[in-house]
Amino acid sequence: MQTQTSNTLHNAIMEAGSKDRPPMLAPGNYIQWKSRIKRYIDTKPNRELIHFCLTNPPYELGWKDKPILDSKGNPITVTQQVFETYQNVKQEIRDQLNAEAEAVQ
Repeated sequence: MQTQTSNTLHNAIMEAGSKDRPPMLAPGNYIQWKSRIKRYIDTKPNRELIHFCLTNPPYELGWKDKPILDSKGNPITVTQQVFETYQNVKQEIRDQLNAEAEAVQ
């Protein structure tokens, strides 16, 4: 009985709004969806970063060593542990974080 109910539910889900959206992801449609997603990403201005985010693990903010400057402005051997935030990372890392957020949306 549960098989019949699950089949009915599956059919209802597949039929709901099928004219208003692309077909649901079925086991045989993975290649089709992969190409659709790639075409969608290619329309974005930061497509290279989005592709990079999909192929590489996400950047994780964490504790980093920051060299301390002496009174003359020369870096000395002592470092200080600083926690990275969005505001104090390099622009290239900020761009990568933005692309990761856009890739997830």
